[in-house]
Amino acid sequence: MNASARYSKGQMLVLFTLILPALLGVMALGADFSIIYFNWAMVQKAADAAALAGASQLTGVPGSASAGSAVQTAAVNYVNGYACLNGISDPNPTNTYATICPTEASHPGGFADKIAFTNVTDTQVSVGIQRTVPYFFGKMIGLNTAGVAAKATAAINPTGTVPNGMFPVGLQCTPDASGQCDLASLFSGQKTVTFGSKFVLNSLNENVPGSGGAPGNWDWINAGQGSSPSAQTLGTLLQNGASQSFTVGQSVDATPGVGKFNARPVQNGLSARLAACATPPNGDPCSNGGDTTGLSCNDPCLISVPAVNFTGCTGKCTLPIEGFAQMYLEQGSTTSQISACYISKNTCTTEGSASAPNLGLLAPPTLVN
Repeated sequence: MNASARYSKGQMLVLFTLILPALLGVMALGADFSIIYFNWAMVQKAADAAALAGASQLTGVPGSASAGSAVQTAAVNYVNGYACLNGISDPNPTNTYATICPTEASHPGGFADKIAFTNVTDTQVSVGIQRTVPYFFGKMIGLNTAGVAAKATAAINPTGTVPNGMFPVGLQCTPDASGQCDLASLFSGQKTVTFGSKFVLNSLNENVPGSGGAPGNWDWINAGQGSSPSAQTLGTLLQNGASQSFTVGQSVDATPGVGKFNARPVQNGLSARLAACATPPNGDPCSNGGDTTGLSCNDPCLISVPAVNFTGCTGKCTLPIEGFAQMYLEQGSTTSQISACYISKNTCTTEGSASAPNLGLLAPPTLVN
């Protein structure tokens, strides 16, 4: 081996000796940064889940989420509870959410979580979460901890579309001065329907503060019965709801009552629906102040009802859907008289629209930030 080759190998050894510590340092910091990024992703996931859970408790009614209100309290508890379920351990919030998350997560030394803020409005919930993450290899160069933070905002909107399951009965609602159907017009006095009284609401409660309880009028809506409706098709719709989608502004046919039909299949359809209804954990929301805690969105007694303006309609009419209300059917309802109550609840079978009126039927919350 000549001198030149030995000199070249000696140079490489020196360079390798100089570069190795830098390479190891970069690899070590890369491992720390990977841990930091992983924790940020977990915190963001927790913020998203917490905001969505908090927004699921909103009713969208103006003033309902004011400071100290039951809605605000429920929203904050769900935020804290679902943050906890997703691995956030903040010792500061009072654990009023133990039924949601009985046991908080524990972290290794150096990790610490904080729910930085929870802002609740009538239609939105915003959440900010912070986590302190310790450096492992970075301590060699004086780095001790890194902070990661995430925020999320979830919002609710009134229902603009019912993709399936709409109940084939219309609720009378006269549009207000702005041209929209609203809760005030639903509850401000008796609404007269010029045909039929096959569905007369004889028991109505509203869990919206300040709203009165006024009788509403019902009648059949063509929700898929076809041009020649039969008692059998109407009974099927009463049992299962419409299979097609309906949207605010869409025109539907109002049809006279079931006098021309054989009433038995119609009654059988309604009876089958009522028989399939589960008993809510906290009792019937029509008699417990509108409490929907534990009420499944798939409960057959929880119905999406189109609000239409029957005024001036005689016989068969084509009417636009003004909005969608949500009601709970009472046992004992018949095809000549139905008992139900208005309720507000996020459901899993509707699509939201900011321009739709809020009649108590809310779409599931969505992330907006």
